[in-house]
Amino acid sequence: MFDRITNPMLINRNLMYIGKNMQNLQKTQEQISSGKMFRLPSDNPINATQSMGLKNDVKRTEQYKHNIVNGVSFLENTSSVLSQIEDVLLEIKNIAQNAASEITTSAERTAFGFEVNQLLEELLLSSNSKFNGKFIFGGTETLSGTRANSAPFNAVMSGNVIASVTQNPDGIGGEIKRLAGEGKAVIINVNGDDVFQPNGENGTHDIFQTVIRLRENLNANDSASIQDRIKELDREFEQVVSQNTLAGAKVNRLELMSDQLDDLQIIQKERLSELEDTDYAEAIMRLQSQETALQATLAASSRILSQSLLDYI
Repeated sequence: MFDRITNPMLINRNLMYIGKNMQNLQKTQEQISSGKMFRLPSDNPINATQSMGLKNDVKRTEQYKHNIVNGVSFLENTSSVLSQIEDVLLEIKNIAQNAASEITTSAERTAFGFEVNQLLEELLLSSNSKFNGKFIFGGTETLSGTRANSAPFNAVMSGNVIASVTQNPDGIGGEIKRLAGEGKAVIINVNGDDVFQPNGENGTHDIFQTVIRLRENLNANDSASIQDRIKELDREFEQVVSQNTLAGAKVNRLELMSDQLDDLQIIQKERLSELEDTDYAEAIMRLQSQETALQATLAASSRILSQSLLDYI
C-alpha cells in the first residue's frame, strides 16, 4: 500500500529544492565574482589538496630561479675580475718584453721594476675582490668562522714591498654551490688555487711569485732571467684564461637551467589555474541553467501552495 503524499509534504519537499537551488546559484555567483572555483578547502578537498601541492612546487621553482640569478651574478662578477687580471698580466708581459731588449739600460729596468711592483699590488687587490661582501676567490672557508673576514691572499712585506703572498690558512679551495633544481647543486665559484697558485705557494705556476721574481730580475738588471719570466707569464696567463672560460661555461649552464625552470613554471601555473580559476564560459552557462531550475521550482511551489489554500476555502 502506497503512503499518501499530502500537500504539506510536497510544499516541504519543494522548499528543500528551492533552498538547494539557491545554494548552488549562490556558489556559482561567487565563483564568477571571485574568479576562483573554491574559497575554502572544504569547498573542494581534492582540488584544494592538489592546489596546495602545486603552489609549493611553484615556490620551490621560484627559489631555484632566484638561486640561479644569484649564481650568474657571482660568476659574471668573477669573470669581470679575471678579465682585469688578464689585462694586468698582459701589461706586465709587455713591460718584461721591453725590458728584455738588449738596448734597455739598467736605469730603465729599475723603472720597469717599479711599474711591475705597482701592478703586483693591483693583482693582490684583484685576488681579494668581493661580491656581496664575500671574497670571490675565498672558497667556503672564508664565508664563516673566525677567519670569515680574512682575505684569501695576504702579502708578506719586506719594508715597503711585497716579498711573497700567502693563502688564508683556513684554505680557499671550497666549492660554493647554489641549488638550481631538485637535487641539482651547481658550483658557482672559480677555485682561487687554480687561478693564482695551482700547485701551491711559491710553485712554478704561482702568479704572485712570478711577478715578484720579475721585479727582482728587473732591479738586478738580469735580462736572461727576464726571458724566463716571460715564458712563465705566458703559461700563467693561459691558466687565468682557462678559469675565465670555465666561469663562462658555468654561466651558460645556469642560463640553460633557468630557461628550463621557466618552462616548468609555466606548466605548473597552467595546471594551478585549471584547478583554481573559474571557467567563465562554463560558469555562466551553469548559472543560467541554475536560474532556470530555480524559477521552475518556484513556479511549481506556487501552484502547490495555491492548491493547498483552495482546500481550506
